[in-house]
Amino acid sequence: MWDNILGHERQKKFLQNYLRADERPHALLFVGAEGLGKKQLALAFAKALLCFNHTGTDGCEACRLLNLEDGNLSHPDFILVQRELNPDTGRLKDISIDQIKELIGKAAFAPVLSPVKVCLVEDADRMSVAAANSFLKLLEEPPAGWVIVLLASAEAKLLTTILSRVVCLRFQPVSAAQVANFLAARGVAAQEAEVLARISEGSVGLALDLQRQKALELRQQALAFAEALPLAMPLNYLAGRVWQQKNFERPQALLFVKLLQLLLRDLLMCKLNLTADLYNCDLREQLQAQSAAWRAAGLKLALAATQEAYAVLESSAGVRMTLEALALKIDQAYKE
Repeated sequence: MWDNILGHERQKKFLQNYLRADERPHALLFVGAEGLGKKQLALAFAKALLCFNHTGTDGCEACRLLNLEDGNLSHPDFILVQRELNPDTGRLKDISIDQIKELIGKAAFAPVLSPVKVCLVEDADRMSVAAANSFLKLLEEPPAGWVIVLLASAEAKLLTTILSRVVCLRFQPVSAAQVANFLAARGVAAQEAEVLARISEGSVGLALDLQRQKALELRQQALAFAEALPLAMPLNYLAGRVWQQKNFERPQALLFVKLLQLLLRDLLMCKLNLTADLYNCDLREQLQAQSAAWRAAGLKLALAATQEAYAVLESSAGVRMTLEALALKIDQAYKE
C-alpha cells in the first residue's frame, strides 16, 4: 500500500496499523517541511479510510469518488480545508475563522457513504488566531465517526492545546540518492537528477518543482552573475542579462536568489576545502577555481545579503529594487 510514495516507511506502517485498529485517535498531525509527500500520503490515507474495504485500491464507489489520479475529490464524506487566495494580492490568506465555523457546521452531519468522515486541513499552522481557537473546540469535542488529519510545516506555530490533542507523525527528508533515483525513473538525466536531489535537500516535491521550473537553466544565470564579478556597473548587468528574461517575476526572482545563495555557499565550502557535500556537485572544479578570487569574509557577507534579499522578496517588496540592491551588496562583498 502506498508504494508510489517515496520513503516515510515508519509513517506508512503506523497508518496501516491505524486502518486495522478497533480503537484509534480521532486526530492526526503530519508535520514536516514542504514537499516531503505529507499531503500525498494524507490523501492516500483518506482514500483508504473511506474505502469500503480500507484498501483504497478495490475500485469501489468510495474509491471512484476520491480518485487521486484524476484529482476527483468529490466524495461526500471527504472535507478539505485550504487557504484561500486573496484576489487583491494574489497570495494565499491564512485559514479564517469563517472557514472553521463552516467546518464546525458540518459536524452535525454523519457519514453519508463511508464508515467515517475524513477532514483534511492543509497548512494547519497558517490558521488565524481566532480560527485556531475555534478549531480547538472541534478537537475537544470531536464529531462521532470523524477522522481529522492536519498538515503543517511549522509545528511551533500551532497552539500547544492543539498539539496536545493530536497524534503527531513527523516527516523527515529522504536521502538525496532516493530522490535522484526517483527522478531518473521518470526520465530525468542522471546528472540533472543528482543536482536537483541535492538542491531540494531530500524533498521530492521540491525536486519536481525545480525540474518544472527549469531551475538548472536559471542556475546558469546565477552562475554567470557570480563569474562576472567584480562588476563595473552592477545595475546594468542585471538590466542586460536578468530583466530581459521572459516572465521574470517574483517566483523566478525567489528561485534565482535561492540558487545564487547555494552557489555562494558552495564557493565558501570550496574556499574552506570542504568539497564533499556541495549542492552543485556537477560544478565542483569550476567552483573551486572561482573560489580563489574570493575572501571567506566576503563570501559570508554575500551569503548574508542573499538571505536578507530572499526574506524581503517573500514580502511585498519590489522585485527589481530588491535584486538591484542585492547585486550592489554582492559586488561590494567581492571587493572586501
